[in-house]
Amino acid sequence: MKLVYKKLEKKKIKAVVIDNIGGLYLPIALNLSKYFDVYYHSITQSPFPRMSYCEVGTGLEGITIITDFWSNINNFDVFIFPDIYCKDWAFYLRSIGKKVWGGSPSEDLEINRKFFKECLSSNKMDVAPTKYIMGIKALGLYLKNISDKWIKVSYYRGDMETFHHINWRQSEVWLNSLSNSLGPLGEELEFMVEDSIDSIAEIGGDGYVVNGENPDSFLWGLEVKDLGYLGKASKYSDMPQPITQIYEQFRPTLQKYNDTGFYSTEIRVGEDGKNYFTDPCMRAGSPPSNVYMEMITNWDEIIIGGVNGEVVEPRFKGAYGVEIILKSGECQTEYMPVSFDEKYKDNIKLKGNFILNGRNYVIPLNQAGIHMEEFGSVVVIGDNVDTIVNEAIDIANSIDCYGLNFAENALDKAKESLNRVEQSLNVKF
Repeated sequence: MKLVYKKLEKKKIKAVVIDNIGGLYLPIALNLSKYFDVYYHSITQSPFPRMSYCEVGTGLEGITIITDFWSNINNFDVFIFPDIYCKDWAFYLRSIGKKVWGGSPSEDLEINRKFFKECLSSNKMDVAPTKYIMGIKALGLYLKNISDKWIKVSYYRGDMETFHHINWRQSEVWLNSLSNSLGPLGEELEFMVEDSIDSIAEIGGDGYVVNGENPDSFLWGLEVKDLGYLGKASKYSDMPQPITQIYEQFRPTLQKYNDTGFYSTEIRVGEDGKNYFTDPCMRAGSPPSNVYMEMITNWDEIIIGGVNGEVVEPRFKGAYGVEIILKSGECQTEYMPVSFDEKYKDNIKLKGNFILNGRNYVIPLNQAGIHMEEFGSVVVIGDNVDTIVNEAIDIANSIDCYGLNFAENALDKAKESLNRVEQSLNVKF
């Protein structure tokens, strides 16, 4: 690592963050500007571009927006891909000798759900009973007589995200809407239908890997789906057994890909005593990436070491991190102004953000093909869970934004889950 440190002392590293259309990972670029000279490129290629998503990041301090990427690649020391669907870009950059963080072919593990299940089986890992069904008509016939299933598709996240089928009465409207949206292509789409897992909780490890190897310390925690996240910095050896078991069992697959970049695991701790690796996050998940980006204080050493094949241990500025997800229906169709006290600028993470005439805005996310109400989050780091949770709620309540809503009880739910984990797995959060 001495050579890396000398390089960092000699000059400030020029890093470019390549984001997908819409600016979902703009907070990653802003955070990394504490460590690098950061350039930000949001992929906006279209025969009919719109000002909204082309303006993402403009007016924000600490980053330089670049619209032309390939003609500038020789100006950067390191290339950072926080999201998936960019493996071809990263493959070419690596092939010409560039230093790249993220963008591994391992993204197929997240995008291709059937392939992921096959990898689990080949590693002798527990897999929930799963059925594959081709086409909406066959799916509808199957769902009419069953209940409590989880429905997923591979690759096409813009068409549908994971859906919980409770019963046919509740799912019929959803399936009709999906059929109208997909038209004749609905019969060409393969659906994965998973049995529900009776579980104590969903926990996971959050951080990064270098050539498939994890550091000796990173975060572990719980996500309350679409509501929030609570995480803790911990030694690997002190983490709950389900997390270390999944890391050990799945490590050969990550090593096969020489995976280097952000990485998280979603694990259901089953009431049957089994640990189910339900989803790999081969990117900077949201949550928890906004937490670990703030919590870790040496990203320059970690990333520069990583792209040179070295695992650098993280340093933490607090023991715990909390994230509350911010929502508003307004962000789907309108340019949404968001006002907050400047002292909270490091706590408030906005997607699709730009500043014009001194005001923060979030672009209309549906113009970038993003269909969700989550436009940002509040993050607080500290050494006491109750203190940081209360501070995060206070900050969220101080934000001035039309239609703002967030779950003040989301983190209470996370703490309830943690109590179950502590009691069942004999660990201390």
